Amino acid sequence: MKSLIIEATPDGINFMQRNESGNYQHQKLIGYKTAIKSLDAGGYDHDLYNGLRVTAAIYEGQSLGYFTPTDEQNMIIYRWIVATLFIHDQLAKNGTVEVTEEDGTKGKAVMYIGEHGGMSIYPAPERLALANNLEAIACEMYRENPCAAAVQMYQMFVEVKDGALSLSEWGLDGLTVLHDGFIQTLNEEGLPAATVTH
Repeated sequence: MKSLIIEATPDGINFMQRNESGNYQHQKLIGYKTAIKSLDAGGYDHDLYNGLRVTAAIYEGQSLGYFTPTDEQNMIIYRWIVATLFIHDQLAKNGTVEVTEEDGTKGKAVMYIGEHGGMSIYPAPERLALANNLEAIACEMYRENPCAAAVQMYQMFVEVKDGALSLSEWGLDGLTVLHDGFIQTLNEEGLPAATVTH
């Protein structure tokens, strides 16, 4: 795999790749807003490692005064980070399972195993669950600025351990409760009926 440099610049996030001769050459430059939209739209769902490097570059750009994210953009970034850290945590604990994708191909999915059973987990549904649950609470409790409140809640979900970003114990507990509740509901009520499109 060719090594990639992802760095903050005044004009956006610069991607440089090492070529066969060992020199780095410019690959692409994307704006900070575009990078955040790409994270939110799943552009890094199959490359979580470099997605985390993009989030680091966004915050590096902020610290250098190149870009100031809005509360909503911060919320999107933190949602992405928390979902990714949870998937990394569960990968380390439970590994993967072979799954059949919607198109019929075989793939691998990270497993969550909790009190009421297990389920495969994916980045986009994890972000949706966070938005529908945690951010909904922030909207109820802090109507004046729910995005800033959600960011504060997300910040409590993460910490730096041994020089690396990871889920805090509080964050892991919260996500465990969320997933165990979802599995329990599925066990008791089954899958919701699929919407029929005419």
